Amino acid sequence: MRRTPHLLSTLLAACACLPACASAAPTARLHASFTPEQPGQSTTIDFRVQITPTTGLIPPPLTEANVRYPAGLDITLSGLGIDTCQAQTLEAKGPEGCPADSFIGDGNALAELQVGHEVVQEPTQIAIVRTPEQEGQLAMLFNIYGENPVLAETIFSGILLPASAPYAGQIKIHVPLVESFPDAPDIAVTEIHLVLGPKSLTYYERIHGKIVAYQPRGIRLPEHCPHGGFPFAVELGFLDDTHASAHTSVPCPGGESKATAGNRARPRYR
Repeated sequence: MRRTPHLLSTLLAACACLPACASAAPTARLHASFTPEQPGQSTTIDFRVQITPTTGLIPPPLTEANVRYPAGLDITLSGLGIDTCQAQTLEAKGPEGCPADSFIGDGNALAELQVGHEVVQEPTQIAIVRTPEQEGQLAMLFNIYGENPVLAETIFSGILLPASAPYAGQIKIHVPLVESFPDAPDIAVTEIHLVLGPKSLTYYERIHGKIVAYQPRGIRLPEHCPHGGFPFAVELGFLDDTHASAHTSVPCPGGESKATAGNRARPRYR
């Protein structure tokens, strides 16, 4: 009986240590750019998120990503995604089964899995299509595909939501867990590169009985640049309940520098 208080205090101390002893959150970096960067003209938005572990060889699996974009950019009135594609179509036929007018962008991602003390990387491609609205909000699907070394094809869902100033809105993306090998940890995402806009898109319309190809209008860049440039932000959530965030801004045209866009692979469905 005299030893009980000591045992209880030891247990309480161990419980109190759990949050402090938990794995540290990964760090995130965000890059963004416009192409072209001309006020009042349609543009393509390019942003890249890089995730770096602070402990271990790879970060924990990503479960959520919220990307905020600056005020003055209106994705809903951009003329992108005038058609829609259902998740069932993507699952059964891949991006090739979706209407050409449903594509709103593309991109790529880098996935990693740990095998023993080694890290195996898998580059993937992303197709972004518009899907029917969810609760009155513009919704989209991200089809991610990789084939080396682990064949993986999965679908993320995203929804366009409002955001407080200085942002116009946010793209809230739910990232499902992706299994690797049996009894191995889930795949970790270490880089996401998304491109929204007309730069690589071709739509079709019927004019006088003929099918005519055209480039959609795209997202219009505001006439006036806010002080400090156009702000972007990202918030990430991971399987172990840790979080990471990053901010950046695209300088005003004629400023000292531009955010780098990085290299973008051409989608396989084009």
